[in-house]
Amino acid sequence: MKAQTIIFAFFILMVSGMYFGMYLPFSNFFVGMPVRVVLSLLGIALIVLAARARFTKISKAFFILTGSSALGIGLSIDLHNLVFALLIKLFGEGIWSGMGDEPVFFILATIVCPLALLVGAIGSMVFIAKKKVIIKE
Repeated sequence: MKAQTIIFAFFILMVSGMYFGMYLPFSNFFVGMPVRVVLSLLGIALIVLAARARFTKISKAFFILTGSSALGIGLSIDLHNLVFALLIKLFGEGIWSGMGDEPVFFILATIVCPLALLVGAIGSMVFIAKKKVIIKE
């Protein structure tokens, strides 16, 4: 339960940094990057711990969903920026002329992974509250 709370707190901090970052200079460098790194590391830790624990299958799935979506948010943001910079470097700045931005990792980072994080966190909290997480021997 504590791991999901910490992941959710870093998720809120990262989302608030995305929206209020334009008003604070250098906030992405001093807040955004460390929060993404910590969120990704916490996601990896939750995936490993949930995979090794003796949980019921459904609760293990919710824990792994929470960890993988936390990891996915940080990776998708970085991959979005990397692909965008790589395409500009390869094809020049005029490649996007009216098309917008690189959409795949952007949609993963802003829509899919946050929704999966909420579903995984709420689902695992429900199973923790019902005390149906650990396999009885």
